[in-house]
Amino acid sequence: MRRLLILGLLLLTGCPEDTGEEPLPTDEGRVQGKLTPFLGSSSVGSTASRPALLQGQGAAELSRALQRARAQQQRLKQQKASLDVSQPDFPVIPTPPGPPPLKRLPAGDPTIIGDVIVRFEQAGVSAQRALEQVQVPGYRVTHKGYSSEYLHLVGFEALDGHALTVEETGQLVSQLAQVPGVRFTEKNLRMYPFRTPNDKVYSLQWHYSALNLPAAWDVSTGGSTVTVAVLDTGIVSHPDLTPRIVAGYDMVSDVSNAGDGNGRDSDPTDMGGDEPGGGSSWHGSHVAGTIGAATDNTSGVAGVTWTARIMPVRVLGKQGGTSADIAAAMTWATGGSVPGLPANPTPAKVVNMSLGGASAPSRTYQDVIDARVPAGAIFVIAAGNENTDAANSTPCNQQNVICVGSTNFAGKRSSFSNYGAPVDVMAAGGEMREDLNGDGYADGVLSTALDDNKQPAYVFNQGTSMATPHVSGVVALMAAVSADQGQNLTMAQAENILKATASPSSQCSQGCGAGLVNAQAALKALSGNPNDPPKLGVTTSLLSFRNGGTQQVLLSNLGGGSLKVTLAKSGTQASAVTLSTTTVTIPAFRTQTLDVGVNTGGLANGDYSATLTLTGTDANSNAAVGTATVAVKIRVGLAEDQDAFIAFAYQNSLGEWKVDDNAVAVVEASTGYQYSIKLSARTYYTLATIDDDNDGEFFEDGERTGFWRNVDDFEPIPLAAQQTITGISYDLVPLAPIDDSPALVVGSPCTSNADCPDGGRCVLSYPGGYCTRDCNTQSCPAGSKCYVVDQASDARVCIQSCSGPSLGQSNCRTSYVCYDDSAGGGQCLPNCNAYNICGSTPACRANGYCQ
Repeated sequence: MRRLLILGLLLLTGCPEDTGEEPLPTDEGRVQGKLTPFLGSSSVGSTASRPALLQGQGAAELSRALQRARAQQQRLKQQKASLDVSQPDFPVIPTPPGPPPLKRLPAGDPTIIGDVIVRFEQAGVSAQRALEQVQVPGYRVTHKGYSSEYLHLVGFEALDGHALTVEETGQLVSQLAQVPGVRFTEKNLRMYPFRTPNDKVYSLQWHYSALNLPAAWDVSTGGSTVTVAVLDTGIVSHPDLTPRIVAGYDMVSDVSNAGDGNGRDSDPTDMGGDEPGGGSSWHGSHVAGTIGAATDNTSGVAGVTWTARIMPVRVLGKQGGTSADIAAAMTWATGGSVPGLPANPTPAKVVNMSLGGASAPSRTYQDVIDARVPAGAIFVIAAGNENTDAANSTPCNQQNVICVGSTNFAGKRSSFSNYGAPVDVMAAGGEMREDLNGDGYADGVLSTALDDNKQPAYVFNQGTSMATPHVSGVVALMAAVSADQGQNLTMAQAENILKATASPSSQCSQGCGAGLVNAQAALKALSGNPNDPPKLGVTTSLLSFRNGGTQQVLLSNLGGGSLKVTLAKSGTQASAVTLSTTTVTIPAFRTQTLDVGVNTGGLANGDYSATLTLTGTDANSNAAVGTATVAVKIRVGLAEDQDAFIAFAYQNSLGEWKVDDNAVAVVEASTGYQYSIKLSARTYYTLATIDDDNDGEFFEDGERTGFWRNVDDFEPIPLAAQQTITGISYDLVPLAPIDDSPALVVGSPCTSNADCPDGGRCVLSYPGGYCTRDCNTQSCPAGSKCYVVDQASDARVCIQSCSGPSLGQSNCRTSYVCYDDSAGGGQCLPNCNAYNICGSTPACRANGYCQ
């Protein structure tokens, strides 16, 4: 079934030639990068959620444009074949591969301008007293909240009305640091978000076997007295999460960022809308599912800990989070006191922080950590996804925390994972450009989320954000084992045991800490049982090769003593398989890697297979201790690499999606999917796809599609004239299905009622058209609210909601401003300078509001 739902991309035409590195016109720039298509079977299952750009109106126009590009490509290929043309005829040329794709930190200074975090020497300083001490001539200062009994957030505005700068904020930070009674001051920085039970889709959760969790669950499945706090985007209602959730808190203090109409409150619900274009990542729910989804209930996915309580603490809103709010969450979640907030009835033992920002270590974070770790808290933090040294990734780079990097299916560092001295251990975080176990799904981490219709679902993601909750879950298991022994697991114990028992085979030259976490070995180190006999464990029963290569299998000794593993090959194509060794000796509760290579030389196109048999014996007594088999699937040449199609879109002044004539191109497989394209200078968003079934229809369920920067992070690309931007590289993975029925987006532009589905109608008198619908008998869709527009008839219509009443455009379209609805919210209505809604008596003010 075809589902072509692409929001507002109204026109894509043509595909002109770009010969490469010729001088750029004065009004153009160049974008270069590489696409990496997923190489598994796209027909088995989908892995990538659709962003808001791939939902809504305009799909037919985009599809037709890509069809024209495809037809042009075929004509040019025929011409090339007949005329023996040697140069490519599309604007695609080989360039060096860019950095690995993934959700990364946005470029630019993370400073929240005007904000200063002040740490007083004395606890319990009142807001009024704090303001008296931080007065600066020429500025108006407000008290914006607390992060602990000592940490205050204050905000400055210039009395003369000029806009403060990053530099000026830094000067205020330095000036306040000299105030008597102040221990330190710091900028407030923007932070961003960086999964054998009987659950139905547990078989797809390869990442648990990578950490030896099935064997660890034989030791402990957790304890219901242990609470894990998830500091993230909040939580959604999901049958695999709801039974495990305890009361949390919404710590996002900025109303415009919170998106729920207020600041801090006791409702940590994830409001969504945190992705460009209005999409939602459901990041916190995905993380929470990995830690503790309801497990062994014959449904859905499994969690690392089967019984621990999950406490959602919302710290990330539509624009990310702030270090002040996150510090407050760290304090409150672990039982510390934050003025103005109620006491936490279920303080967390473990705190998962799959988030971060680009900064040196923060004194604010360290102040909280130094206070809460002695009280028993353990902080587990993501290293970040920039493929760079984690020394500049906070809070991973803080002291006395556990910083987690990411590994792929084979236990090696994921291409995106940060590295370096701050990284303590590694855990499975995925690599969605691969399908090394041949299950037809990209090698991502499977966990809980919502689908495009906001219904409970399970989705694959990748990142150190996904690796970190594995470790948080393991630490929760460790805490339960300690509690069973009448002890209280400390931060130092947890870190030391995780490092001492980690698999060194996952260490790397760049710095991957002690290696891959071994959950079973960590629990055994706490519980004892050193006399267990050796036991063979293998992380997979299937390896999939396409045209040869080398992969790794993780072999484990799940018992004590010394395990000897002997390997043998069999099958008609056993000769095509090579092993790095035929005998491996593994110490107690440790893991080692086996390299398996395939050479397809001399093999005709087709499917082949071989089998590896692994026999385990006690290295001391030679007693048999288990056998296992690994099937090796080999595919030679059957699937010809297909060309991809790339498009660069932008939004016009009315908020409509547009694409210039030269902004669609074919990215040929023969170039290694490298591209270079000239574009007019402006801010773009890019997406690419492969017509996998060659039917001329694009963005169908399961077809490989990608977005910069990642499948869950549609990020803008500002392109200046004469500028060349490199490294716009991203993965193409199978596209998830959504419902056929288009959803009404209230406030979206329209030209007729046909543009406003699901009972909507188009108000043509408003600038660019305005989709709405009557709400007397039908509820308003998400992102809008029902208002009475005629008291006499009680007529009611849906109007788009906004987060900044009386603050200008807010999140409304161009030519619209956010009016106060007198009920604590905002509504998007026309800027009266663009369309007179004021009537004959009220005058229109210069700011677009009626007097």
